[in-house]
Amino acid sequence: MNKGSTGLSQQVATCFSAAADRYHSYDVLQQQTAKRLLAQMSPCEHLLDIGAGPGTSFIHLEGLKLVTSLDIAPGMLRILATNFPEYLAVCGDAQSLPLASASVDGIYSNVALQWCDNLEQAISEANRVLTVGGEINLSIVAQDSLHQLRDLGFKINQFIAPSSLLACFDTNVWHIEVCETQAVNVYFSNLKAMLQSIKGVGAAIVKPAQATKLPQVTLRGRKDWQALQAKAELSRAPEGLSLTYNISFIKARKKR
Repeated sequence: MNKGSTGLSQQVATCFSAAADRYHSYDVLQQQTAKRLLAQMSPCEHLLDIGAGPGTSFIHLEGLKLVTSLDIAPGMLRILATNFPEYLAVCGDAQSLPLASASVDGIYSNVALQWCDNLEQAISEANRVLTVGGEINLSIVAQDSLHQLRDLGFKINQFIAPSSLLACFDTNVWHIEVCETQAVNVYFSNLKAMLQSIKGVGAAIVKPAQATKLPQVTLRGRKDWQALQAKAELSRAPEGLSLTYNISFIKARKKR
């Protein structure tokens, strides 16, 4: 972890490292959003994957010679090194990238940058390390995600509004080619599986600045848990219990 790390960054690193071994058992959302991102990417030679987790296959990308996989969680990079030994694994923070300026011509980041304290700084850093004409393709969890958990009384993060996300991209230095937010629903057999899906990928983190402002469900025993399960069941769909993520997708090209 580099000098750009904060208390939140350290917490994220710890939680995601602990989840590394079981990550692929729970990454249904990440697999869905990756398909969209991979489909919109242009050819490049040196790709930087920010928030790489246990790694993504970029075998379909034309002309690709090097993948630098950056993650704040050493545990994730340990798994990545086994899955993709040909990738260059780097432990670091998106808000202070340990890479030279103009050193990559493509950036990929899949549902990772929502954990940044300073997203504008992370986008500025992405611009710094990109060559002119290089592009960033990112997905990020956006406002009003996880409303089913909020309605049940669980603490959830207040994710960024799409308009605020777009404002992080200075139009003097970026050309926005894609900017779209869509709801992605993930379905579960029961409430326990829904909650485990978040913990299983390391994402059971409520940002400290928000935690004191949020209500918290109180479970004093089995009866409270059963009542909570019954409440969750009221919104069951034919596919199962739904958890909704609003995901913003961006494709932006560096002007200068």
